[in-house]
Amino acid sequence: MKKSTLTPWIFVCIILFSSFTSYSQRNEWVNQVITVNSGKYESTPPYNDYVTVQTYNPVSQQSVGFGIIYTQSAQDVVISGKYAYVAAGDSIIKYNLDNYQRVVAKADSGISKLFIYNDRLIVSKQGPIKRFFVEVLDATNLSLIARIQNISGDCGGITANGDSIYVAVPGTYGTPEGKLAVIPSDTWLLSREINLGPDAVGIWNLYNYNGHIFSVNRTIDGGPQTGSISRYTLYTNTFTNTIFEMNFGDGIGIKNNFLYLNINHGIGSINLTSLQIADPEIVPDPGFVNRIFITSAGIEYVDGNIYVNVGNRISNGTCKVYSSTGDLLASYNTGINTDALAFDYRTPVSIENGVVKFNFRIFPNPVQDNLWTSLPGNTTINNVKVTDLTGRAFQVVPVPDNKNLNIDCSGLNPGIYFLTVQTSLGKMTHKFIKN
Repeated sequence: MKKSTLTPWIFVCIILFSSFTSYSQRNEWVNQVITVNSGKYESTPPYNDYVTVQTYNPVSQQSVGFGIIYTQSAQDVVISGKYAYVAAGDSIIKYNLDNYQRVVAKADSGISKLFIYNDRLIVSKQGPIKRFFVEVLDATNLSLIARIQNISGDCGGITANGDSIYVAVPGTYGTPEGKLAVIPSDTWLLSREINLGPDAVGIWNLYNYNGHIFSVNRTIDGGPQTGSISRYTLYTNTFTNTIFEMNFGDGIGIKNNFLYLNINHGIGSINLTSLQIADPEIVPDPGFVNRIFITSAGIEYVDGNIYVNVGNRISNGTCKVYSSTGDLLASYNTGINTDALAFDYRTPVSIENGVVKFNFRIFPNPVQDNLWTSLPGNTTINNVKVTDLTGRAFQVVPVPDNKNLNIDCSGLNPGIYFLTVQTSLGKMTHKFIKN
């Protein structure tokens, strides 16, 4: 093995710094939560139910659907900036989350998981794919950049460290070990597969955290009721597998050194330092024996709230929002089989093409009657527009008052709207909710 020219301590510091900055909050907030609902499973046409996409506002606790995809299954959703990428059936759709419009769509097949790496969308594949189990797409227009061959089987979760992509390789049903495929981004060629052994069977979700790649290895149907966590140490290129006498499902995220995942059909946590169960039941099993399932879940890293989608797979379900200690905070209605969710994180200042736009605040949000905006001083207001999700414009009466703007919204019907203000400093759009 070729040795690095970096000293071990410098190398460790670089890894730890990279990991810390990846998980720091960076003064962000959760702007909205995007959930993707698969349709009702229908074996023969005509099909009557399709994939739907909806948004949930954590402040107003209101949820609205904004997209229909004419297929029946959803695999994944990831968000980068203001764009959401949805894998549904044999397609990938990119949405603009500021106006909820479809940007571009691409036909594809065998989609498993999605991951954003810089300006690339990494797509892992599974059957019926037989050869190219990872694709690299341009995140802007979804055009194909590379297909990765020589991976030994079906692929799952994806993460990255430095200039390398790591992909979970669970293989097909009955594969005797779990593997990690390593793909350098400068060549987009498979460099190697790391065999994590039989204790990593069921490898699925991957996380780059604190100098390690962690994998959640799910319990295999029909096999022993055990799950495991693999920890691959980036500096030493070594790994350990820790087996738990529990049923493991999907991992849902990391917060403050704890890995949150589906344990015994509920949500629990594992301490990533000791690799021991921290809490086996933060969120209880909703009724697995009665065919009520957790269909997907996620933990947002700003406040640590856990979003858990629950349903029976034949009727509309519910997303329940819990604190990291298991207190129920809110809930909202979803569709059938809510199989994917993602968090839209935003920062106080918008940066586009290297130009920092001005701060633009609106309040209250949600609004009942009068909506106020706060703009920088010495700002000339040129135009004010309010539109709905379809782009239809509504006449409102703006009253400028120095850097504040008062807009009468009492005549608007309840729903989601966009306020666009064109000023001497540029144009900015903000979403608001009318109660």
